[in-house]
Amino acid sequence: MTQSALADEIGLTRQALSSKINGTRSFTKKDYVALADFFDTSVDYLMGRTLDPWPVDAPQAEGVAS
Repeated sequence: MTQSALADEIGLTRQALSSKINGTRSFTKKDYVALADFFDTSVDYLMGRTLDPWPVDAPQAEGVAS
């Protein structure tokens, strides 16, 4: 997936996403939530606070094997 396609999916411009990835701008709470929803994972996983992309206490998506 390209940065441009991901940016479109999460509601950012490609330039804004690129700046955030490169560290010249910070990700917002809204950005993290949009990314977590898109990648079907937790915000804590994206932020490096856990190594488990699907914490036990989080509801799993339908069709995902346990």
